Amino acid sequence: MKKLLAFILAFAMALSLAACGGGRRGEEAPGPDEPDDPVPQDPVDPAPGEDDPEPPINAPRFTKEELPRLDGSTSTAPLAISMVAMMLGISEDEASTLISFSRTTNSYYNLLYGSTDLLIVSEGNEEVYAAREEMGFSWEQTPFAIDAFVFVVNENNPVESITVDQARRIYTGEIKNWSELGGADQEIIPLQRNSEAGSQSLMEKLVMQGTPMMDPPKEYVAESMGGLMEAVRGYDSSAGAIGYSVYYYAEEMRAAEGLKLLRIDGVEPEPDAIRSGAYPLTNPYYVVIPSSAPEGSPTRIIRDWLLGENGQRLAAREGYVSVMSFPTKPKETLPTVGTRLFEEYTDELVPGNYGSLVPFAGLRVSDSEFAVSGCLYGLMTPRGQVVVDPVYSDVWFSGELVVLSRAFDGVERVAVAAKSGAWCTDFEYRAATGGREGVVLFRDNNVTLIRSTGETEGTYTPADLGITKEQFDLMCLGPVEGGGGEWLGDKVSVGYDFKDNGATVLYFDLKSHTLKRTDTETWASFYPDDSPRQPIVEDSWYIFDSSLGEDAPAILCLTDWNENSNFGVYTYYYEDGTPIPSLTSNVYCPVRLIHGLIEKLEANMATYYDLNTLQVVFRTYLGFEGD
Repeated sequence: MKKLLAFILAFAMALSLAACGGGRRGEEAPGPDEPDDPVPQDPVDPAPGEDDPEPPINAPRFTKEELPRLDGSTSTAPLAISMVAMMLGISEDEASTLISFSRTTNSYYNLLYGSTDLLIVSEGNEEVYAAREEMGFSWEQTPFAIDAFVFVVNENNPVESITVDQARRIYTGEIKNWSELGGADQEIIPLQRNSEAGSQSLMEKLVMQGTPMMDPPKEYVAESMGGLMEAVRGYDSSAGAIGYSVYYYAEEMRAAEGLKLLRIDGVEPEPDAIRSGAYPLTNPYYVVIPSSAPEGSPTRIIRDWLLGENGQRLAAREGYVSVMSFPTKPKETLPTVGTRLFEEYTDELVPGNYGSLVPFAGLRVSDSEFAVSGCLYGLMTPRGQVVVDPVYSDVWFSGELVVLSRAFDGVERVAVAAKSGAWCTDFEYRAATGGREGVVLFRDNNVTLIRSTGETEGTYTPADLGITKEQFDLMCLGPVEGGGGEWLGDKVSVGYDFKDNGATVLYFDLKSHTLKRTDTETWASFYPDDSPRQPIVEDSWYIFDSSLGEDAPAILCLTDWNENSNFGVYTYYYEDGTPIPSLTSNVYCPVRLIHGLIEKLEANMATYYDLNTLQVVFRTYLGFEGD
């Protein structure tokens, strides 16, 4: 079985967070059952065929300084973004930069220790409540929505429904084969979440009910919701896995290729069944504030608003099952774009001629992962055909080479491949650096230099370089960390030596095979004398193609800062000054060029445009990690 729960593009959840009209802050906070104080608004004409349009949602207004510090479960972050946008009168893109939820367990501790003011959160685990009792902390915890606990299996699994008791016996190890549940003669792979996850707490409370879960093998535990979903979708290319999550992600699971939800006791998890209690596994979402929050404070105003009609309608609009009986709006997503070159999940590069490999962002990961941009990357062709599913923490190019980084059991390792995909080494290297000439690949006790054309320059031990093992380990860190590995002409830097009278560079001369030293100014003179192109749009800057180099067509970016806020408008142009409207944004979204494609990473979506036609070649939803 696979030793790593690999991730894939989550063809699933997108943020459909449309901006709404705001309200004004009143003198007194409305009570939980009282209507909010509306603001005058222009009448909204009914859409064609709509005699009774949805009324506007009104919200109290605050300044950024007045806004309480919010925290909670990652599954409630989209609701918080929409709330903050309405209450501050800003766009939801801007609001998303103000929301950073630390997940269920951490958010409760943040409230206990005074580093947050209001939680929008699922239920905490036993340790959280024990800490509250020990500290003598008093809070007000009120349900505002109802969540459901759901089980998900591979779409090829013929089982459609299980009972709560059967789910419990699966996770004690008593039921081991799907044939015992009316399915195929196939081993059950019961995947679990990490102990800090909110969904793990719900599993223990709602399903296990005090019965100990089986002690799973390490590869059965997923550190993220995305990891668990991918493992269910394609664990060992089988339909034997089962996992669990919460209802808010149900639409994501339904949309994700290869997954389906199980009915529990014959009842499908859908809003009416969840609200009525017909679906047996439910649990509230809470709004939690300290009991010490003053009357009339923004903290209490927001809590009361969320429990009132306007807040409840917003929760339902954002896809949650509100306590009040408002219809839950299905999640809206743009269509996914792209195809698979191989039918089955592929977590390694199969040698072939793919033209040129193009990395694509596949799934948002937590800060603890080895991910430079916050995403895991896969590889595709320039036409949007997936070659390798997202397993790489970093992908970068040097001439005809592509360098791939990937974590194995918590340790990042590196491989190098032909940009065409014709060959790939094993993940045998501990680190990689590079320069104009090619790639510098470090093993534990030697370094290999491969030119950007693919030829090997040589392999050298620390003794060959004339340095100690300690100097070699520092060299592996790269020049940014004060190490080396920068390859310029016939020179490879070993490290920087910083002293009171300035810094010097220690380098290995490939011609004489000797260790030399020079000052940083001389070292800088070794760089090619490239005169930068001057952009035609004043004050703009170039974005060059990371795989084709600075001689290939590029695009320009111009930032127009708003003097009254911390936000600006990011406008993009072709080199001749022609605007590219589809890239323009009022919040920074990372944009880069890769082999003639424009990559744009938004809050929850990665889109790849053809540079010339701006046609969408590939689109994937990154998904919140989830508790």
